[in-house]
Amino acid sequence: MICLCYTNNNKMGSLDNAVITGFICRLCSEMSRFVIHIYGEEGARLQLAKKINEYLPINVHFDDPLPKTVCSRCISKLELQHELIERCKKTNYGLHGRTRSVPT
Repeated sequence: MICLCYTNNNKMGSLDNAVITGFICRLCSEMSRFVIHIYGEEGARLQLAKKINEYLPINVHFDDPLPKTVCSRCISKLELQHELIERCKKTNYGLHGRTRSVPT
């Protein structure tokens, strides 16, 4: 679920307001109107919590007091990281398979 969050005058407001209403990204701390909730439907589909906890030096938990939203820019970077890691795993597996079948 993408959260389109606006204030009455269509401005982001203060950092305190951003944390309370979900405007702030958990990863970069930038305020954004377009965020995805880590534990929402879209966050679950993208496996945001799992990827954040696996690939980044932080841990997110459903019941921690920190922001639960991630901006689209950070999601893109996280997805690129995931794709790179998966490609490396696949390549490594393939290369190991080839070295086993090559006669010495």
